[in-house]
Amino acid sequence: MMKKVCMLLIFVSVFLFGCSNEKKDLKENPGLDKSEKIEVSSEENPELVLSVIDNQDEVNEFVNTLEINKWRIVDTPSTSTSTKEYIYKMYQEDTVKLGEPNTDEKGLKQIATIITYKESPYIELRTKKLDLYFKVPKDVAEYLSNKENQKH
Repeated sequence: MMKKVCMLLIFVSVFLFGCSNEKKDLKENPGLDKSEKIEVSSEENPELVLSVIDNQDEVNEFVNTLEINKWRIVDTPSTSTSTKEYIYKMYQEDTVKLGEPNTDEKGLKQIATIITYKESPYIELRTKKLDLYFKVPKDVAEYLSNKENQKH
């Protein structure tokens, strides 16, 4: 319950922050650090999972490398001329809701998707209720586009 409330607050603050000034740095963490599993696929074949990051240390390293505090919210960039490259699906443990039985089976639910664009510093972050575009630091864009990071 508390996890759900925290996630809701983070996403609401990101949404409000994004609407108030689209050129500001992203000060609020969109909750990606809560990820427990990341599936990577390419836009060319989104159903084919190239790699899965589910070791918690590797997930933490991946999220830290994203340097989320340096992302800048932008209006929809000219991605219509850009080619989508990789899709990162972020998952976390599903929250048991009030009145539901607490089973030992812990399912993961998708909390966010990051879409990268070829040779571009822009990414798209999709959550259940938001679809935002960011300009990310050059080293982050290169990291997300590096094929070596996608195949484990």
